[in-house]
Amino acid sequence: MREELRAWWLQALEDLETAAANIKIKRYYASAFFSQQAAEKALKSLYIEVKKDFPPRTHNMVEIAGSLN
Repeated sequence: MREELRAWWLQALEDLETAAANIKIKRYYASAFFSQQAAEKALKSLYIEVKKDFPPRTHNMVEIAGSLN
């Protein structure tokens, strides 16, 4: 596994744990933010796996996903 892919994936998992912890304490805004961050980082790790290149420098997940084709 490429180190860049691993770094994005591990950070995605960490953000997902943070999102879950925020739900437990009823901080729904923070949970939504960390959930989005987790999804974006997981998508970027998928991009690296599929394209064998760095993902586009954007936060637009539709754009990132669209460039996987």
